[in-house]
Amino acid sequence: MTEEKRTTLHDLLGYVKENIKEAYECDSGADPYEMAHEVADGLVPVYTYDLLMMAADDLMLATVEPENGPAFDGSPTPVNIIAANIYDRLYEEAWEELQLWQERTGRSDHE
Repeated sequence: MTEEKRTTLHDLLGYVKENIKEAYECDSGADPYEMAHEVADGLVPVYTYDLLMMAADDLMLATVEPENGPAFDGSPTPVNIIAANIYDRLYEEAWEELQLWQERTGRSDHE
């Protein structure tokens, strides 16, 4: 029997760092809030199975009220709440990573 490889929230947080580095290097003059949003939004899983597996690994994803309300169509279903909480974590990581890139490069164009 082969072992199933699935993406975890930890994996996604690592991808945030990679994507922010790439986005920052390609478009350092972009709006930082938009850059963080695009990276976070692009990494949120859309398949129910993936969302539920992430919530099984981290129950807070399913039990905490999302900062900006449920994802997708806005209805407060478990899957939409999980997706929104994943987005919130990814956005927070993206924002922190952007700040680190700004400090590393000494650029002030992201203020």
